[in-house]
Amino acid sequence: MYLKLALRNIRRSVRDYAVYFITLLFGVAVFYAFNSIGSQQILFDMETSASRSVFDSTTYILGMFSVVVACVLGFLILYANQFLIRRRKREFGTYLVLGMTPGHVSRIVLYETVLVGMLSLAVGLICGVLLSQALSFFTAALFGTTMTNYQFVFSPDAFLVTLACFAAIYVVVAAFNTITVSRCKLIDLIRAGEKNERAGVRNPWVCLVGFVAAVAILVYAYEQLIENGLVMLDQPEFIRATIAMLVGSLLFFWSLAGFAIAVLTRLRGVYLRKLNLFTVRQIASKVNTAFLSLWAVCVLLFFSITVFSSGMGLVEVFVGGAERSNPYSATLEAAVWYGPDGSKASSSGDPLDRRAEMEAEAPERLAQAESFNWDMAAALQEAAPELWDETVGAFAQVSTYSAPDMTYDPLVAAAEATGVDPSALRLDDLGSVRTTHLTVVSLSDFNGARALQGQDPVELAAGTCALANNMDMVTPLARAVLDAAPTVTIAGEEYALAGPLYDTQLEDNAMAATALVIIAPNEAVEALKVAGCIPDTQYLNVMYADNGKTAGENDAALGDIVAALQPRDMGGFEKGTQGADDPYASLLWPVTRILTANEMLSQSAGLRLMITYLALYIGFVFLISTAAILAIQQLSQASDSTPRYRILWKLGCNRGMIYRSLLAQVLVYFLVPLSLAVCHSVCAIGVLSDSLLDAIGVSSTGPIMMAAGLTLIIYGGYMLVTYLAARGIVKGSLQQG
Repeated sequence: MYLKLALRNIRRSVRDYAVYFITLLFGVAVFYAFNSIGSQQILFDMETSASRSVFDSTTYILGMFSVVVACVLGFLILYANQFLIRRRKREFGTYLVLGMTPGHVSRIVLYETVLVGMLSLAVGLICGVLLSQALSFFTAALFGTTMTNYQFVFSPDAFLVTLACFAAIYVVVAAFNTITVSRCKLIDLIRAGEKNERAGVRNPWVCLVGFVAAVAILVYAYEQLIENGLVMLDQPEFIRATIAMLVGSLLFFWSLAGFAIAVLTRLRGVYLRKLNLFTVRQIASKVNTAFLSLWAVCVLLFFSITVFSSGMGLVEVFVGGAERSNPYSATLEAAVWYGPDGSKASSSGDPLDRRAEMEAEAPERLAQAESFNWDMAAALQEAAPELWDETVGAFAQVSTYSAPDMTYDPLVAAAEATGVDPSALRLDDLGSVRTTHLTVVSLSDFNGARALQGQDPVELAAGTCALANNMDMVTPLARAVLDAAPTVTIAGEEYALAGPLYDTQLEDNAMAATALVIIAPNEAVEALKVAGCIPDTQYLNVMYADNGKTAGENDAALGDIVAALQPRDMGGFEKGTQGADDPYASLLWPVTRILTANEMLSQSAGLRLMITYLALYIGFVFLISTAAILAIQQLSQASDSTPRYRILWKLGCNRGMIYRSLLAQVLVYFLVPLSLAVCHSVCAIGVLSDSLLDAIGVSSTGPIMMAAGLTLIIYGGYMLVTYLAARGIVKGSLQQG
């Protein structure tokens, strides 16, 4: 009997459960879909371990954040249940009057909770499985590939995690509902419909002071964030700004209703016009009692918008120029110059001392390099000639040197003397650029790199040198230096710096990494060698031969070539150079590490996949949660206020006036926390753009527009559904009256 009664109650309360059920459905679907990402790798041809690790790392990170998402969804479900239970208190009181015990009523509520939970879980899992198939195609788009072997993918792990997580949430909800109903008194249940959730209008002068204080605190938070820029999360400046933002937002919502009423009551022409008095009082009563939830909604909206916008921007920062940054099949790097402690020495040290440092610390590496005249290709060809000829189709070596005669300080001073806005040069972001010795490459090495990329060779007029730079953050300074046209001193000779600015990438890298490199005549670099300079870093860029092998197979062959010259268990300079886990990291020459375009592009695609999905996951769940909380609160208030709407109807108000009042309430209730969250996000995203995105040449406009679109679709959709559902409740009430 109780089960049948629970089924009847669910059918009768479909409209009440609609938003709640849809939110549960979305939560389950999204939770399953994003936790099934790791199972999609069977749809793609994973040639390398780097490609396979993309899905493993993404699955791990999403799994970690799923714990946070589960807590948010659990809070949402409990919060929604609280409003649904409160709405039905009079119904429960009727059951008790008819002879049921509190235990019987609790059993009915338990059945309803279990039935709704099972239904939402089943439908949500079906939708989640379908959504995960769509994510497979989206994943393919992020990888820039097309799935040729598509098959239906079901993830047992994601299914079990989703089932266990939401089953635990529903158990907590069922226990909460049972305890809540069993503790209610009959008189409170019967008179529940007559009680208004009111907290009285607070003293307007106190609210005025609170509102002014809230604005002042928020201004302080913004000022702290803007003044200090992008700092670490554990820095005092960031902690102060965060605490001020949270406290200011809470005080804002606490004082808002009283402040608004105090202002509007003095605007008699507005306050007493049509149903404005009723509308303002309705909104104020709700804000006064629900300011904590509005504060939580605002914080979650801020976090959602900021994470999504900055996440999409960070994707472009880290992987937006991956193809441009990896123009070669592979780059073999020799990190020649490392200090005695195994870490790269100060760039302000005398370049003429570096040969002595290497001779003292790694004499066998120096002797080997000089025996081959620092020719990396010659050493590798000698070690594995047949494999080299089979694998390498073309190659070019780039050796960078530090000019002992000159640092970048005169160039920076010349750039400043042109009258360019100092902030545009971004010198604060460039660290110790002034004390760094000029980085020099020979014209022949530079043209060799350009030839591999299919670019025209560069010619230098007698007595001149050129400048190469493709790092966006340094470009304003590089252009200002060229405009100043200073002279450059290399090995005692002066050269006039002449344009244009060349943007050639000298190595495969995670990003565009050519920064203020001087292109000098060959005789200038030869003079540096005669003076005793050794290379700082050498790059052997190779293009694979047309041998019918995949990129992954050629990568493996290149590794075998290096291993033939320097076995992985070979000793050498073992004082902790960069990349200690790399098989070749203990060696200064001929190869310290291998960077292949195939692996770099795979890693960039993996980073794009991880950041994109994480931003979507967090943004989607938090937007749903906040919108659902507001929707349930508004529907609850509309239902509780039906007697008031009937009174207005009897007093002569037409439906249009009542519906406009209802629309105003919904709009204000949804848009006020959104507006404050947008203000917070504008400040945070602006600081992030100035500190990072703009410095690397990434526009924040696209990510912001995407975040706005997501917010409009989800948040705006919930707002529209809330108004239509609330209007349906009021319409039904007016028809009864």
